[in-house]
Amino acid sequence: MVTGRMEQIDSLIKREIAVYLQRHFPDDFIVLTEVHVTKDLSHAKIWVSSPLDPERSAKNCQASAKEIRKYLAGKIVARKVPALYFVPDLTQEHVDKIERLIKKTKE
Repeated sequence: MVTGRMEQIDSLIKREIAVYLQRHFPDDFIVLTEVHVTKDLSHAKIWVSSPLDPERSAKNCQASAKEIRKYLAGKIVARKVPALYFVPDLTQEHVDKIERLIKKTKE
């Protein structure tokens, strides 16, 4: 039961942060791939992806974390709004690297 509730919280926070980013960073194509909030609601880890530079996008989001948290406080009803930690999601880069290696071995 708790797992289902945490998934709902993760999803809600992901959706609201995506809305914020779309409004405040309209020229950047930032995708939130994953959000995990701790059970005590004290921390949220948010994985950020971007076709251009996921590391730069994560840094830009982290620089706005206080403003985003303040925005969340006005949008969600929770006993606590978690501190936000943005990290780059490098999954696609790893996939691309593996595909290049596989292609290279076939040649």
